[in-house]
Amino acid sequence: MSRFFVSPENINIKEKKIFINGSENHHLSRVLRLKQEEEIVVFDGSGKEYEGTIKEISSQKTIVEIKRVQEKREDKQVKMTLAQAIPKKAKIKDIIDKTTQLGICTIIPIVSTRTIVRPSKEKEKLHLEKWQKIALESSKQCGRTKAPHINQITNFKDLISLSPQYDLALMPSLLGKRKELKNIYLHKAKKIIFFIGPEGGWTKQEIDLAEKNKVILIDLGGNVLKTDTAAIATMAILDFILCLI
Repeated sequence: MSRFFVSPENINIKEKKIFINGSENHHLSRVLRLKQEEEIVVFDGSGKEYEGTIKEISSQKTIVEIKRVQEKREDKQVKMTLAQAIPKKAKIKDIIDKTTQLGICTIIPIVSTRTIVRPSKEKEKLHLEKWQKIALESSKQCGRTKAPHINQITNFKDLISLSPQYDLALMPSLLGKRKELKNIYLHKAKKIIFFIGPEGGWTKQEIDLAEKNKVILIDLGGNVLKTDTAAIATMAILDFILCLI
């Protein structure tokens, strides 16, 4: 069944109705061309999922009759946060999409020394809305009931100082004394953050600052990975290792 996102205020449990409008209604009625009496799944971002039947459909809104409600628990017991130096447009889309599919909980866009893309304060809100929409669309596709949260853009130095608040902080790097992920003890970690650098990589000063804040440098292998590949690879490896624990 097709899945759609609806904010909780558009769901009337008492009357067993869901009201779908805006871009989701356009996708339902104009793109997928669904009809009355077809069944769909709706999620509200809070962990609840609704199965229902389309009762009314128009270009303005669709009304769905709720048949079943279930509260789905996310499978991930470990909350993972990606601190991603902002890359170019196409790369950030892939990073958000793929890490959402892999179960990332939070994405924090960061500005480091070699970050090229630096949105102005005026454009930051538009970027965040666009990135959150990508996370939402990916959540719809992969069956998640909660989309990852895209945080405000943060300076690397400000965020790295908060890394001790996590059970484990990791940073893929080409420099410094690095460890392989398979050799890092993950068993007791409930909150993990990993930092991914920009196209030009981390500076020595940033690596030194990370180590001072108890961030573990990691080695992703012999090849030099692009920033989007590094983000997705790190998330995939962590997810795989944690599934074995």
